Amino acid sequence: MRTIDRNSGGSAVRTADPTSIVGPDMRSLCCLLLCLSLPLFFLSSATSQDKKADKKDTPKVVVAVPFGIPAGVKKTVTVRGLKLDTATEVRFAEPKVEAKISKKAKAPPPNNADPNKLGDSFIEVEVTLPPDLAQPHLEFIIVTPAGESSAHRLLIDSEPFPVAEKEPNNGFKQAQSVSLPVVIAGSIPQSQDVDVFRIDGQQGQKFVAEVFAARHGAPLDSILTLYDAAGQILASNDDSDGSTDSRLEVTLPAAGVYYLNLADAHDQGGPAFAYRLRLETGR
Repeated sequence: MRTIDRNSGGSAVRTADPTSIVGPDMRSLCCLLLCLSLPLFFLSSATSQDKKADKKDTPKVVVAVPFGIPAGVKKTVTVRGLKLDTATEVRFAEPKVEAKISKKAKAPPPNNADPNKLGDSFIEVEVTLPPDLAQPHLEFIIVTPAGESSAHRLLIDSEPFPVAEKEPNNGFKQAQSVSLPVVIAGSIPQSQDVDVFRIDGQQGQKFVAEVFAARHGAPLDSILTLYDAAGQILASNDDSDGSTDSRLEVTLPAAGVYYLNLADAHDQGGPAFAYRLRLETGR
């Protein structure tokens, strides 16, 4: 800013001190701008907090039981996880899949167990897969007012279909007889439960047993133990390849009857403790 120095009697020009221009009007303007900016700051902070709260309430799928269903048939799938009791939709990647929620409820884990492993709620879904599906699995998500879950896999079973585990089978006398090769769909529904399977083997035959549970989200920490007809332990395995799923491979020493015992390593159990057990002869 430039001003005239009238006291000098001439027309000399000088530059004004910038600090001298801040008067009452400028102070009022600064105060107004500050007042206007504060609500925006608090609104931004509140929006950030709301986003964090929404993320905390986002649903999560822990496990779906059964792990798989056949195409072309309506089956009920129980999905257990976190914040599922407000679910409004089950959405599959394949648009031809029909999925209807028939039940939803809170279901806290027993004995103060970790809900991240067992879930705190569940939904029952009536699922019908198109009969012409060729892929081995489909992905689905759970939708709630708070958001959507991450994708979870549902297997598409094909022939030969898994054999259902049959209770009671918790001892050698009650062992379930199976023929190789076979995939068994079962569960450990309560603590200290065991499932025993009877197998007829041949001398020199390589026998392979593998559990699929943790890989599908089930909390089961399986342990497999193979016995001969006299009750002697031939092999046992708890964890395999960095997973809590078990796998054992044994060359049978003689022809005869063998018993395979499947249990939870910590004697836990419940509706989410599902598994698939694959039994086959190796090469």
